[in-house]
Amino acid sequence: YEELIRRIPVKKGDFVQIVPGTIHAITGGLLILETQQSSDITYRVYDYGRLVDGKPRPIHVEQSIEVTNVPDESDRKGLVHAQNLSNNEMHDLVSCEYYKVWKLNVSGDCCIKQTEPFMNVSVIEGDGKIDGREIRRGDHMILPYGYGEVRFSGNMELILSSPVE
Repeated sequence: YEELIRRIPVKKGDFVQIVPGTIHAITGGLLILETQQSSDITYRVYDYGRLVDGKPRPIHVEQSIEVTNVPDESDRKGLVHAQNLSNNEMHDLVSCEYYKVWKLNVSGDCCIKQTEPFMNVSVIEGDGKIDGREIRRGDHMILPYGYGEVRFSGNMELILSSPVE
């Protein structure tokens, strides 16, 4: 497997779109925020020699063959360098058939209009307020449909996502 693995170098703040059906792994030392279409299925095809209680974890080769894209057509287009983006405006990171993802760097005061079916908001750096309520790094919230104008204040980085109708 080592000969087949393609490693993509990432930096803090990078956004990576992993197309469904792509075999992938997140290596040590990374902190990730995963936005996805809900699924309760994960197949392990390789485990880097890791052991649990002295034994290898189960491998699901047959199941993974049924759902894996071969040949892999994903490439570095799925990597977005999301550092140094301008403040107080929504930046598109990805839009696919299932969801849309944006980054918003708040500096001072910022307003957006919530017109999506619903919107997930995650604070990935800093702290501030959303419509007067304190929020900080690690907080996650849902803005429901029809919420209208949203007022952010403070100094923080947000990831926002919404399903596609």
